[in-house]
Amino acid sequence: MKNNKAFTLIELLVVVLIIGILASVALPQYQKAVEKSRGAQALSLLKSVVQAQEAYHIANGDYATNFDELALEIPWATGSACWGGSKDPRSNADWTIEIQNNGGYVNTHICRTRGKYAGAGFEWVFETTSGAPKQQILCFERTSSADLLFDTNLSAGDYCVKLFKGTLSTGASGRYYLLP
Repeated sequence: MKNNKAFTLIELLVVVLIIGILASVALPQYQKAVEKSRGAQALSLLKSVVQAQEAYHIANGDYATNFDELALEIPWATGSACWGGSKDPRSNADWTIEIQNNGGYVNTHICRTRGKYAGAGFEWVFETTSGAPKQQILCFERTSSADLLFDTNLSAGDYCVKLFKGTLSTGASGRYYLLP
């Protein structure tokens, strides 16, 4: 009598099913980790721009209106704005960073330009005449008044709350969240 050692079709199907279940659980977690990493890089760049803007403000008494005035090299190309009225937008494949200096409202923001979370990003408000929070990093999901809007198929907080643990704040052009 031969002793055949082989897998049955049922055993192979069970293994394939288990691998499929594991992949369906692991892939969203992997995508979330990748997006958090991209967001962390964007936050790091935003913080560098904030520091350069503060140094410029101390030296000149006003905030810069473009990146060339700052003691900071941003290696991104001139790009399209994701927020109307922005000065000197700089873009890479996934992000646009912009300066706004419109009299009583001065901010810098970095916005996701493609992918699942396009229209989301981070902002630092230096000065404002509105009641918006300032001198802190805000996460946003733009829903109006922007050239690039957050996907309406995503729920409120999908970017800022689920990925960055933000808490809802105020905002006229979308959902703004204070970061911990």
